[in-house]
Amino acid sequence: MTAKTTLPAVHVRVLGTVSVDVDGKPVPLGGTKPKTLLAGLLAKVGTAVGTAELVDLIWGPRPPASARAMVQTYVSTLRSALRKAGAPELVVADAAGYRIVLGAARYDLRELEDAVRTARGLLTGGEFEQAAALLRAAADLWRGPAFGGLGDGFLRAEAERLDELRLAALELRITAEIECGHHEQLIPELRGLTAQHPLRESFWASLLLGLGGSGQQSAALAAYERIRTALREEFGASPGPRLREAYEKVLREELRPAARSAAEVPRQLPADLASFAGRTADLAALDGLLPAPGASAPRVIALVGPGGIGKTALAVHWAHRARDQFPDGQLFVDLRGYDAVSPVSPEQAVTRFLRAVGVSAQRVPATLDEQVGLYRSLLAGKRVMLVLDNVASAEQVRPLLPTDPGCLALVTSRSDLRGMTVLNDVHVRCLDVLTAGDSRDLLVELCGRDLVGAEPVAADRLAVLCGHLPLALRIAAANLRGRRYTRISEYVAALREDRLAELAIHDDPAVAVRATFHLSYAALDPEARRLFRLLGRAPGADFTQAAAVALAGAEAGVRRSLDRLVSASLLNRCPGGRYQFHDLIREYAAYLARTEDLPEPSRAADTRLFDHYLANASAASSFFCVTAQRVRRRVSAEPNPFENGGVAIDWLDAERMNLVAAVEHAASDPATRRYCGWFTDSLRGYFAARGHGADGLAVAAATLAAASGSGDPQAEVSAHSLRGLISYNLSDYHQAAAEHALALAANERRPDPAAEVECHHNLGRVHAQLGRPREAMLHHERALAIAKAVGDEVIAAREVNYIGVAHLSLGDIDEATRCHAEALDVSERHGDVIVRLPALNGLGLAHWTAGRLTEAAERHQECVELCGRWGLWHNLAASLVCLAETCCDLGRYAEAATHAREALERGRRIGERRHEASALEIIATVRLRQGEVEESIRDYLDALALASKIGFRYAEVSTLIGLAAAHRTAGRSDEAVLHVRRALSRMDETGMEVLRGVALVELAAGELARGDLEEAAARVTRALEITVGAGQRLNEARARAVLGRVRHAEGDVAAAAEQWRVAVEIFTEIGAPEADEVTALPE
Repeated sequence: MTAKTTLPAVHVRVLGTVSVDVDGKPVPLGGTKPKTLLAGLLAKVGTAVGTAELVDLIWGPRPPASARAMVQTYVSTLRSALRKAGAPELVVADAAGYRIVLGAARYDLRELEDAVRTARGLLTGGEFEQAAALLRAAADLWRGPAFGGLGDGFLRAEAERLDELRLAALELRITAEIECGHHEQLIPELRGLTAQHPLRESFWASLLLGLGGSGQQSAALAAYERIRTALREEFGASPGPRLREAYEKVLREELRPAARSAAEVPRQLPADLASFAGRTADLAALDGLLPAPGASAPRVIALVGPGGIGKTALAVHWAHRARDQFPDGQLFVDLRGYDAVSPVSPEQAVTRFLRAVGVSAQRVPATLDEQVGLYRSLLAGKRVMLVLDNVASAEQVRPLLPTDPGCLALVTSRSDLRGMTVLNDVHVRCLDVLTAGDSRDLLVELCGRDLVGAEPVAADRLAVLCGHLPLALRIAAANLRGRRYTRISEYVAALREDRLAELAIHDDPAVAVRATFHLSYAALDPEARRLFRLLGRAPGADFTQAAAVALAGAEAGVRRSLDRLVSASLLNRCPGGRYQFHDLIREYAAYLARTEDLPEPSRAADTRLFDHYLANASAASSFFCVTAQRVRRRVSAEPNPFENGGVAIDWLDAERMNLVAAVEHAASDPATRRYCGWFTDSLRGYFAARGHGADGLAVAAATLAAASGSGDPQAEVSAHSLRGLISYNLSDYHQAAAEHALALAANERRPDPAAEVECHHNLGRVHAQLGRPREAMLHHERALAIAKAVGDEVIAAREVNYIGVAHLSLGDIDEATRCHAEALDVSERHGDVIVRLPALNGLGLAHWTAGRLTEAAERHQECVELCGRWGLWHNLAASLVCLAETCCDLGRYAEAATHAREALERGRRIGERRHEASALEIIATVRLRQGEVEESIRDYLDALALASKIGFRYAEVSTLIGLAAAHRTAGRSDEAVLHVRRALSRMDETGMEVLRGVALVELAAGELARGDLEEAAARVTRALEITVGAGQRLNEARARAVLGRVRHAEGDVAAAAEQWRVAVEIFTEIGAPEADEVTALPE
C-alpha cells in the first residue's frame, strides 16, 4: 500500500494584517513592500497581475529604476519563505504576470463570502438562529482593516469593498437576531452602530425594531425622528422603504411583547453588580449557548475556575442579560459546595425550587427521587433558567439539572466537573483572570476615575499584584475606598511586602484571598495537600510531572494528586505536559510550605528538585557543550533519555526560566550555593547557542553572588566565562576579552586544567574577531597542549580547528584546510557536534578562500541544515552569512540575498551585530553586481559603521574593499583608492593577511581607473604573486582580469589576451559568473 501524504494546513488571511500560517505557525513574509505585493495578488485571486501593475501598487507614480527587479526579488523571497514553511506553491508566474493559486488552503475572505452567501439562504428558509450563529462566527474572521491598510489603487478599492461586505454581514446578523426575538439584547450594539454610521438607514431601522420589540415605543419613535431630520438636513431626502416599514411596525405596535400570565413567576436572581467590568469574550460565548428554537435537549453550561476568579459575578450578570429569554422564571441556589459545615444537599435545593414554583410545603414529596420527578414535571414545556452556584461535585448538582429542552442550567464550580461531562452534555468554560484593560476598568468602576487617573502606573501595578483576580481587585478597591490607604502607590508598596496579608478585609476574616483559597485546599486529601505545599517551593513559573515527582521524593500518587489539584482549580494544566499556578495561589502554596512544613524535609525537597534540573540540564547541554559533559558526573539523578540535540534543545527552551529561577533560588541559601557554578557550566553552551542574553546574565550574576559568599573560585570562573560568551554573542569583544581574562585569573587561585582550557579557548575566539590572529593562535595552542596532556581528544580537535581559523586569517590556506579536516575527522569518529559544526564551517571558509566555491557551498549548506535541525541560532546566523557570500561569488544572487537577509534578521533578533554587519556587506555586494550601485554604497556604509563600532576587523576590511569597488563603478576612482588604502592600513595594524591580495586587486583597478598605469601594474603584479602563492584561485582570476586590462591600456594586446584567457579558464572552472564579464572585454 502507498502511504498517505499529509498536506500542510495553510491558512491565508487578509481580513486584518496580511498573513500566512502553515500548520499553525506564521510564515515570515518580510517588510511592507513584499506584503503589499502579496496583498495585491490576493486581491485578485486566480487572476494574473502584471509586473507593471504591481510596481504601481508598491511604489506609486515614482518607482525606482530597479522596481521591476525588486518585484522579482520579493516574489522569490515570498516563494522561499513559503517553501521553507512547507506550503505548496501559492505564487505562480505566467506570461501575464503573477497570480495566487490557493488550492486547498483556507482563505479568510473566501470563508467570509461563503458564510454571507449561506446565511442569506438560511434567512430565506426561516433558519434564523443558524444564520445568526454563522454570521457571528464570520465576524470573528476580522482582525483589523482589510489588507492591514496596505497599498493604494485597486487594493484600496478592494479593501473598501470588503469593508462594505463586513457591514452587510453585520446587517444580516442583526436581521437574524431580530427575527429570533433578541430585541432588547441588540439595543446597546445598535446605538453604537448608529453613532458610528449616523446616516446608514439599515442600522436605524433595526434600532427601531429592537426598541419596539422590547416595549420601548416612545424611544423608537424618537429615534425615527432623529434619523428623519438628519436625512432631510444632510441630503434633503426622506427615509427609505426599509426605515419607513420599521416605523410603521412600531406605530401599529406589531412588535410589542405578549402580555405575561398573571401567575407568579419565580425571579430568584441576586442583584446584578453595577460595577461589573470586562469578560466580553465570555459573555459572547454564553450568548452563543442560549437554547435554539426547536432544541431537543436542555442546555447545561459550567463556568469553572479557582476561587476569586469571578464565576458567580459572571453567572449572575449574564443571567440578568439573558433573563428575558426565560419568561417562565429564573431559579438560583448557592450550594455552598466548599463549606465544610453546611453545604446544601440536593434534597434541600430541589425542595427550595419546588416551593419557588408554587408547590406548598405539604405537597413536597419525602424522597429525593420523587422530589426530582415532580420538579422536572413542573418545568416541562417551560423556559426556565437555573443558576446553580458554588457546586462541589457532579453528585451534588446532577439531580437539579432540567430535562426540558427550553430550559438552561448555568453551573459554577471550582472543580472541573469532569464526572458530570461523562453522563451529561455540558458546555464547560474555564475562566481566566481579567485582562490588564478589564482590570483597570474594574478599578475605575470600584474606586472612581479620579483616584485611578491620578496614579495610572500605580493602578496598573496594583492590578498585576492582584494577579488580575477579580476578588483580589475588589478587596483592594474596598481597602482604598475605606481610606486604609489614601494613595494607590502606598497600597502597592504594602502589597509588595505581603500580598496575601494585605488582600483581606481586616474586620471580616471571611473576605480574604487566603480564606478563599483555603476552602479549596481544605477539601483536598492529605497527599494532595502535601504536594500542593511542595509545589509552592518550586522556584520557576511552571513545572512538569517529573519535577513534581522530584519534589515529592517518590513517583507513587503524584499523577493522581496533580489531577486532584487541577480538578480543584488550584493548578492549571498547560500544553506540553506542564502545570502552572495562578501567581496568588502560588504565593498561598509557598506560605503553607513555610508555615506547615519542617525545615529539613523542605530543604531535602529543594535538593531533589535541583538534582533533577541539573541532571537534565547537563545531559541536554552535553550535545553541544563540553563543560556540561563534566557536570553530568556530579549528580546521581537520572536524566531524561534525550534522543538527539533537537529534543535536548526543546527541553532547555521549555525549562529555561525555571533553570534561571533555580540558580537564583540556590544562590540565596548557603546549603545550595554549590549548585550555582554547576548550573552555569551546564547552561553555558545553551546560552551561547540560543542567545537569551538577559537570562544568561541573570544566571551569571547569581553565581557570582554565590561565589563571593562561599569563596568558590571555580564558580567565579563559570560566571565570568558565561558573561564573556554572552558579550561575544552581542559582538562586544573588548568586554568579552575582559571577562575571560577574569575567568583565567580566578582559575589560577584553584587551578583546574579543564577550566584553563576553556579560558584560553574563549580568549582565542575573541582575539580572532578583533583581528588578532597571532594572539588567537597562541591561546588555542596553549589550550591544545593542556587538552593533549589530559588525553581529551575531542577538545584537542576543537583547538586544532580554531588554530586552522588563525592560519586562514594569516593567509595559509593549506595549513588551515589540514587543521579543519583533522578536526572534522575526529568529530565524525566521536559523533560530536561541538567540533563538527565549527570544523565544517572552517573547511567551507578554506574552500571559499581557495576558490573551491562548489565545495564551500556544500559545507556551508550542511552547517545551515545542522544548525536549523538543532536550533543553534547563533551558529545558524554565521553559517547563513558564509553560505550567502559563497552563493554571491557563484552568481546565485537571489539565493545570496535571501540567505543574507535571513542572517540579517536573525542577527538583529539575537543581538549578534557581527552577523548583521556581514549580512549588510553581502547584500551590498549583491546589489553592486546587479547594477544598483548607489543602493550598494548605502548598505556598505551601514555595514562599515557597524563593523567599526564593534571592532569586527575582518568585516571592516572586507567592507572597505567592497565600498572601494562601488565607488570605482560609480566613476569616483579617487574615493575608491582612498577606501582600499584604509583597508590595507587595517591589515597592517592587525596582521590579517587573507584579504591582502583582494585589496591589492581592487587598488590596482582604482589606480587603472585614475589612469596611473605604472602604479596599477605594480599593485596587481603583487596581488597576483600573493594569490598564486596562497592558492586563492578566485582572487587569482580577478587579478589576471585586472592585469589584462592594464596590459591592454599599455597597448600590449597579446599580453592582455593571455591574462584574460587564463582568467576565463579559472572563472569557468570554479563556476564564477565573471567569466562572462571577461569574455565581453575588447579583443
